[in-house]
Amino acid sequence: MIWPPPTPPSVPPFRTPWQPDPQQPPAPLHVTSVPTPGPDWLAERLFDRRIVSLTGRLDAEATNRAAASLALLDASDDGEVQLWLHGVDADVDAAATLLDTLDLMGVPLHVHCRGDVRGMAIALLAPADRRTSASHAAFHLREPQTSCTGPASDVAIAAEHHEQQLRRLQQRIADSCGRPVDTVIADMRDHRILTADQARDYGLIDAVTGARSVDGE
Repeated sequence: MIWPPPTPPSVPPFRTPWQPDPQQPPAPLHVTSVPTPGPDWLAERLFDRRIVSLTGRLDAEATNRAAASLALLDASDDGEVQLWLHGVDADVDAAATLLDTLDLMGVPLHVHCRGDVRGMAIALLAPADRRTSASHAAFHLREPQTSCTGPASDVAIAAEHHEQQLRRLQQRIADSCGRPVDTVIADMRDHRILTADQARDYGLIDAVTGARSVDGE
């Protein structure tokens, strides 16, 4: 007999297949969150520079927000306000609402077309003190379509209101261009499309310019 007896080899504790080996907890990851600028952030930055930018089809919410922004800029300072149009389309009601807002402004207004302008959004150029356009912009002279459902009397009233608003906007476009209103009406019915240079010759804008000029440089 050997004394003392040899130490038996260590045997790892028995673990079931579903019992994981003990491990040190992983060190916490330090993640830095970088906020991504969104439309509201961009709108605020432009607003600080007295710029209101419109793009896409103007629904009631976008129209009311733009009108409120323009009114606030008008009341806050005497400096020039810039309205940027980029791929903008508007029906009669949206264009009329914004046109009324622009007519009430008491500060210089510069409307700059950074992209296509369609339908009755063209009327937003009428009250501007300066009207400029990027060289790639196009102007779509087009009468807007409208629809109304309900009793015949309501449809007739809505149609009459639409026609009156449409003619008022077309008259403003004609006056700003120095052209007969019948010419504007005919061109809109024919869906005439003008390049930036053609729009200048037509009288819709004053000059075709580069992006730098919109900052007043």
